[in-house]
Amino acid sequence: MKNKKSLTYQELIRGFRDKGCELESYGTVKETVKGSVRHYRLYKTVINPQHQKNLLITSGFHGEEFNGPTSLLGIFDEMIAYANKMRVRLIIYPCINPSGFDLHKRYNASNEKFNNDFLRYEIEKDKWVGTLLKTSESFLGYKIVDSPAKEVRLLKQDVLKYPVPHGVLDIHQDRLKTGNFYAYILNRRPTYLKIMNKLEKITAIAKNVPAMNFEDGRKVYYKIDKDGFIMIHDGTITDMFYRLGSKFVVCAETNTTLPLEKVCQINLVWIQEMIKLIAK
Repeated sequence: MKNKKSLTYQELIRGFRDKGCELESYGTVKETVKGSVRHYRLYKTVINPQHQKNLLITSGFHGEEFNGPTSLLGIFDEMIAYANKMRVRLIIYPCINPSGFDLHKRYNASNEKFNNDFLRYEIEKDKWVGTLLKTSESFLGYKIVDSPAKEVRLLKQDVLKYPVPHGVLDIHQDRLKTGNFYAYILNRRPTYLKIMNKLEKITAIAKNVPAMNFEDGRKVYYKIDKDGFIMIHDGTITDMFYRLGSKFVVCAETNTTLPLEKVCQINLVWIQEMIKLIAK
């Protein structure tokens, strides 16, 4: 495979087509990239549409995060074979932010941020936030919102046409100083811990890494804990589907500098293990 950081969006899409993947467009966005106007078609693929149990896979929200889209291309045959074997439908959005992918930047060419943005929580009457301070923070209610990013608004419209998926895997990457992978989860720690133990045979888990951000005018403290997990309601697509009733929701992160071969191994394990959980 071509070096993941030099792959263009069109080359990525061509790569899926070369593997026999049937891609369906769910919309088009217009962006100005390097001085020229481009019309980017947004694609998804649905594998085994006849089956009722389903796993939603998203990647490429953040354009500089090549690990998701390129690893999905690298493991496409293996994940399809396993989904066929387990009789599970896959709904895959392989690269959500095409102009960001081409520009190697986090948000789209129009810099419409924040893009993995689906949910607001009412923590007091008429006071809405996108992230709870901690998993246990109380709230009065929540609402689904439109992202500022045009391509994510189209994604939201499309993905909500389907029944709520049994499982959701959102694939990202992060620049880590220690360890090579971690995951955001919202429940089922013992279940996901078994998967993390399998992944640790491939490379080291990122552990005990604290961080803080200002969000909605509030300090929000994050921490990758001793098991490689972050548990926080952050208004992202996984958080939205958790609220809508998806049984298994995970955001999987791998280190930016990790070789693509290892990234593929890790993301394939996540996909196969989630398919297995759904099939049960």
